[in-house]
Amino acid sequence: MTRYHNSARRAGFTLIELLVVIAIIALLIGILLPALGSARESAKELKCLTQVRAMGQAFTFYADDNRDWYPVIPATQPNSQYLDNQYTAGGVAGLFSTFQIGDGEGSIDNMSVSGDTGFVGTPAGGAGAYINGSDKPLMRGYIDSLEILTCPSDKIDYYWRRFPTPTRRLIADAETQKTPEPPASERDVIHYNISYLYIAGLKSIDPSVQFAPAMWGDETNTGDVSLNAWYGWDWVNDAPGGGMEPNPVDDFGFNPRTGYAKDDNHGDKGGNFVRADGSADFVDTNPQATFFMNAEDIRDENLRTSNLSINLIKKDRSNKVQTID
Repeated sequence: MTRYHNSARRAGFTLIELLVVIAIIALLIGILLPALGSARESAKELKCLTQVRAMGQAFTFYADDNRDWYPVIPATQPNSQYLDNQYTAGGVAGLFSTFQIGDGEGSIDNMSVSGDTGFVGTPAGGAGAYINGSDKPLMRGYIDSLEILTCPSDKIDYYWRRFPTPTRRLIADAETQKTPEPPASERDVIHYNISYLYIAGLKSIDPSVQFAPAMWGDETNTGDVSLNAWYGWDWVNDAPGGGMEPNPVDDFGFNPRTGYAKDDNHGDKGGNFVRADGSADFVDTNPQATFFMNAEDIRDENLRTSNLSINLIKKDRSNKVQTID
């Protein structure tokens, strides 16, 4: 009996043994959690790249039907030397919807729209229509799902009042912060539910452009319109530019080398982009410089050999494009 009781007592764990086991489990959790988090982020980046590539294919289908032109939003052109006003139909959302109410409420029949809304038509075009009167979004029928408009890594975006001027789309001027949600319908399409920017004014076949240009990729959280895109950074002089975020480095953790800040889709590492030849990859150099540089402005040898600018053959070809988000 004595031997039995001694054996029964030793069958359990001592307090020290339990503490050792708990410590080992905690150590394993500490080692594995960062690895799991990194794997999760890598999966999101890969899905984002897949979505970007799919959008490039959709644009190619559109160009095949429209004499090699990628979509250009119907708008007045005040100056023939530049492409302008591509942001007037709700920005890039105007490619996919002419009645953008997002989290708002309302009906296209009586235009009783309230809440956070985007573009819902123009006086010239009418309710839910472009300025030319067409109520069919340019990209309708070219993509299977609107959900590819939202990057899985996108956690923050901002809502600006309807029809803001591009120079006023600063984060400080946003009315509210939003959490992007993949659109289930054209009504859900609005700028804060779209994680990408578009470079309008390009063709799938263009002798004036040496290499296949980038046309669709990760946006930033500020207003990516024209020269104000990518926080409006003056990449030639490596300093804040005029008209947009005055101090993006300190205010938002902006990385001038990559063109992105810490709260953007993939942090300040860079962004995914698709080009006219269908290739897509992660770009970790400032897109403003990489895609639109003139030869005399190139100081970075890496940019000099990147072969991605649309200005290498025809100087200032970028005047005929406009970045919108």
